[in-house]
Amino acid sequence: MKNNKIRTMAYMALYAALYIVLKYVGNLIPFLDMPNGGSIELELIAVFIASYHLGFIKGALTGLLSWGLSIVLQFPMYFVSPIQIILDYAGPLALCGMASLLWPFEKVSKPVAAVLAVIIAIGSLAGIYNSFGAGMITMVAAVIIGLATGAFTFWYVIEKKKFGIVIAMLLKYVCTVLSGVYFWFPESATAGSPAAWTYSLGYNLWYNLVTMIVCIMIVPMLIERLKKSGVRFIA
Repeated sequence: MKNNKIRTMAYMALYAALYIVLKYVGNLIPFLDMPNGGSIELELIAVFIASYHLGFIKGALTGLLSWGLSIVLQFPMYFVSPIQIILDYAGPLALCGMASLLWPFEKVSKPVAAVLAVIIAIGSLAGIYNSFGAGMITMVAAVIIGLATGAFTFWYVIEKKKFGIVIAMLLKYVCTVLSGVYFWFPESATAGSPAAWTYSLGYNLWYNLVTMIVCIMIVPMLIERLKKSGVRFIA
């Protein structure tokens, strides 16, 4: 029993360290960062794997531990109130760590998968259009990427069992939208105003969506590799 606890603590430390490494690598790639905060978060790969490997409780704790290490190592963060800290940092990381709990079903029906695919496709289109401005080229790119992400989502939901990543990222998106509406709204808007909602919904969508796509492509692949190497997964 003691050896199991030590092994689990070692894995949690390993995933937290991997989180820091991926976060550092992400910070070295300028185009992954949004102009007013937020980025494509490669580091969440470590948190999602921890969730499926160690279970949702230890996955959530790993996410919070990773955030604590980020503070100690002085990665850029912005703190304005306890609620904002929860919405921007603690809450999303805990939710991602609970991915193995958030979608317990083995299979999803095609109608449900189609509805989710349409929602994500429309969200992708709107997010690109709002983030990169109006224009014919932007619209064409938004439509192509929207259709591609919708089709990929439909295939992924039907074929894969790690759909908890999608649910976790949608909940993370809700947290970041609420933070944007009440704490990071444009200077021309007020907290909670329609303008703040419109801005936050569009601004936070694009990088969260891309992060989700990256994670649902990479995490299952890494999990299968780890399983073949003898690592035992709880979920």
